[in-house]
Amino acid sequence: MNFENIYIHVPFCQTKCDYCGFYSVSSPDKGQIDDFIDKIEQKLSMTNLGQPVDSLYFGGGTPSLLKPQQLQKLMDITRKYIPLNNNSEVTMECNPETLCEERLDIISPVINRISIGIQSFDDCLRDRLGRRSHQEHIRKSLEMIKERNFDNINIDLIYGIPGQTDKDWISELNLAVNSDIKHISCYSLTVEEGTQLAEKIDNLDPVDDEETASMWEKTGQFLHKKGFPRYEVSNYSLPGAECRHNMNVWYGKTYLGLGPAASSFDGRIRWTQPHCLDSWLNDSPPEKDIIEPEYRMIEIFIIGLRTVNGWNSTLWENIPLQQTLNIEWPSLIEKALKVKRQYPELLAVEPDSIKLTTKGLLFWNTIAEAWLE
Repeated sequence: MNFENIYIHVPFCQTKCDYCGFYSVSSPDKGQIDDFIDKIEQKLSMTNLGQPVDSLYFGGGTPSLLKPQQLQKLMDITRKYIPLNNNSEVTMECNPETLCEERLDIISPVINRISIGIQSFDDCLRDRLGRRSHQEHIRKSLEMIKERNFDNINIDLIYGIPGQTDKDWISELNLAVNSDIKHISCYSLTVEEGTQLAEKIDNLDPVDDEETASMWEKTGQFLHKKGFPRYEVSNYSLPGAECRHNMNVWYGKTYLGLGPAASSFDGRIRWTQPHCLDSWLNDSPPEKDIIEPEYRMIEIFIIGLRTVNGWNSTLWENIPLQQTLNIEWPSLIEKALKVKRQYPELLAVEPDSIKLTTKGLLFWNTIAEAWLE
């Protein structure tokens, strides 16, 4: 099958960050990483991808943790088995403390978009999140990245950290926009069950929901003035620098996920690999999420509402699954008008447009629940 997008989950990290709920393997040994890379090659060699992919995304974990020779092998495998062209977006997530000149020289011929997990420029707040790097790591890594002229640089930031004030947060955003980047992802701190942060949050004076919502609103206002308009609930960019990989996923395009805990979607069925490195290496079967095609279309529609532009009839018709189902656009307008009567301040409906208002983006869950009623 021709998947339009590929995600490779590199599950390794030096230490587990206190807030992280993603699957990862802390302090891996060389053999684990080598086995992982060999398995990725085996999986790709058995996959006929055909046409060049629109996007390739190396997430984690920390892909930049790999030793230079391991990273080189992963890049060689990528070039051998994944068809790319000059227009393909190729992203790698990196942490500041793992970047060096040698690693960047290895990935720069393949990777054209870097996503750097800063989370906070403030060392005290980073320490509260269990992050290892410090301001000097951040400064140096950004300097090295910019020297290599990557097409797009994203910075990940977190707000709502215990002890973080509005003034602190605006200062973080100001540092980000002045770092010569094109994209910023801003995530509200979520305390995931089973994380180290969940165990100690009661002693950290957590930020309440009202304060967090206020910070979200101020984020949009500040970044818009700086030329980084919001294009999705948590994402902001210079015009034209939106993350294509994420946009494709939100709008129901197909994607192949490789690595433990990676998900795939063929346009109809979603499946997720085991959340265990050993199980994945031993070819344990993925967990399949099979629902009726009509419900899958509803799911895709609701996820797409997280974007600022929402949906129009052209985007709707371009969903691969729509080619067989042919769910008429007017039926969506009818449903949207019904939901809008319940929540007039949250939803904007025009003959060829269904999208959330700015306030609606903040209450996306409310609209999602109303749509499913």
